[in-house]
Amino acid sequence: MKLSAAAVEDAGADDLITCWQRESEELLRSSGLAWTLLRPRSFMSNSLGWAADIRAGGVVRDLFGASLNACVDPGDVAEVAVRALTGPGHAGRAYVLTGPEAVSAVQRTARLSCVLGRPLRFEELGWEEARARWGRSGIRRRWWRRCCGVRCGSGRGPRPGWTGRSPAWWAGLRGRLVSGRPTTWRVFPAADRAAGGAGVAGVRRLLL
Repeated sequence: MKLSAAAVEDAGADDLITCWQRESEELLRSSGLAWTLLRPRSFMSNSLGWAADIRAGGVVRDLFGASLNACVDPGDVAEVAVRALTGPGHAGRAYVLTGPEAVSAVQRTARLSCVLGRPLRFEELGWEEARARWGRSGIRRRWWRRCCGVRCGSGRGPRPGWTGRSPAWWAGLRGRLVSGRPTTWRVFPAADRAAGGAGVAGVRRLLL
């Protein structure tokens, strides 16, 4: 079982992490071992990385505020992994896993505001602003460029099309790989797990 990334299917994705994932998938396929690939979109819980901005004043700053992304709940990915590892028929298969809806960073910020019960707003960073911000965290310019790839470096942002799997697609997995409905984008489920099941109070401890 390998946790990969949905971006490996995008021929135009040239960032460092996607290139590493493609190479490791090929190594696994050529190893002679039985394999299963899980290719999730970005995780819902990644938005917990906005915690410092939220604590500092309620302004979330990031790239590509309007770009839609069907983020997936890590819990859904974990359930697929368990079922694929313990059930028959998954060797030699690759599963792309997304959430059921595409949500922009602006929309996620608005939903976070509701969960936390305080006003939040999204402020889109320019390319150079984002690079400087990463630089202050210790990431060198050449690694920033390689991690983001040519497309993002040109300011065009990620490719469109990650709009979420249809209900019919998820229904096909239900009973085989997932037991219930896929999680829609809410911070509560991911933050609740990270906080040890403390519910909304756990979300607030993580983000406020």
